[in-house]
Amino acid sequence: MDSNRLPLYLALAQTLRQEIDAKKYKIGALLPPEDQLVVKYGVSRHTVRQALRELKDEGLITSKAGIGTAVSSRSDAAQFFSGIETISDLLQFVDATQMHVMSQEEIIANAELSEQLHCPVGQVWSSIKILRKVPKTKLPLCFLQVFIWPEHADIFVKRKVLNRPIYSLLEQKKGLRIVEVQQEISAANLTMEMALALDAKEGQAAMRITRFYYDSRGCVVEIGIGHYPSGRYSQRTKFKAQIKK
Repeated sequence: MDSNRLPLYLALAQTLRQEIDAKKYKIGALLPPEDQLVVKYGVSRHTVRQALRELKDEGLITSKAGIGTAVSSRSDAAQFFSGIETISDLLQFVDATQMHVMSQEEIIANAELSEQLHCPVGQVWSSIKILRKVPKTKLPLCFLQVFIWPEHADIFVKRKVLNRPIYSLLEQKKGLRIVEVQQEISAANLTMEMALALDAKEGQAAMRITRFYYDSRGCVVEIGIGHYPSGRYSQRTKFKAQIKK
């Protein structure tokens, strides 16, 4: 288990998920009892239960009193992408996915939303809800909510599936030039709306990535808040230490 980078229960959940996907445990087969998992992986019973709860939330296992914990499905393997550090990296990420537009409406930022978007209360936005998918995979990758200026909302007219970044549409259709993207990553839990759209569980752990897109005047012209359910997405970034000569 890669316990150096992940909380122990998530490392165990990842190990068990990989074993399920590798068909070590077939659909319908029982996982080892909790006490055996404790001994096998050298973790506490509490850690085992947390890990199993993660897999239950993902729909991979089910538990029945008197029977045990059985494998109910295999996951689509988590999608791995290189670390997104530049606008070019972001473009490559978008090229590998599709964005399916679910809804669009005009909203006014309340206190909670203004804090999320770093904007004044009462700010008017056009809100677009999107499912990001990787072609040929069963489960959606991400629930994405995008906020743009209402006067730019017409870029989505007659567009149900996007294969290019929204910021590039803003550049092409509205004459803007995006020069900076700021990114925030935090932990979150899926709301009922997100869970239904993603075929996941309400309250399931998720990675929330918020991106702020700035034009050449330093104004925010797009904000995207993506929720990635646990087990479906991971970034790989390599860092090298500088060696002083």
